[in-house]
Amino acid sequence: MPFGAMSPPNFWRTDMVATEKNVNPYTLDETLAQLRHYLTEVKRPDALELLNKAIAKAEGDESYARRMEAALLHGSTIECRSLLSDFGDYWEKPRAEFPFYPHHDNVNLIDSAMHHIKLGCVEEAIEFYNGMHN
Repeated sequence: MPFGAMSPPNFWRTDMVATEKNVNPYTLDETLAQLRHYLTEVKRPDALELLNKAIAKAEGDESYARRMEAALLHGSTIECRSLLSDFGDYWEKPRAEFPFYPHHDNVNLIDSAMHHIKLGCVEEAIEFYNGMHN
């Protein structure tokens, strides 16, 4: 069989691969409530503070509010990073003390929460995170 005609390996769950862009089924207010819930339950006040800074900026800046809505309802990881770059450098050099990448870690946590919200598995993700980290 030619290389291009190979079927995916058995461990590749094709039923889990989205055929369309992974769109958030929730409103902006519902998404923000779920993000707050997730970040609170996984005991990451630093990430919750970053989210609250973004919300506060959106309340006073209509352009940022549109970017935030687009990123949270239809955006990707890159758009999430871009949105939160107003509050820190995602690619910053590591600090000398722990946490070494505070902004990077908080952005990744918010992005991961968004992924779980879009998939509808927030509670399972919270349980897993707390089992691994808390």
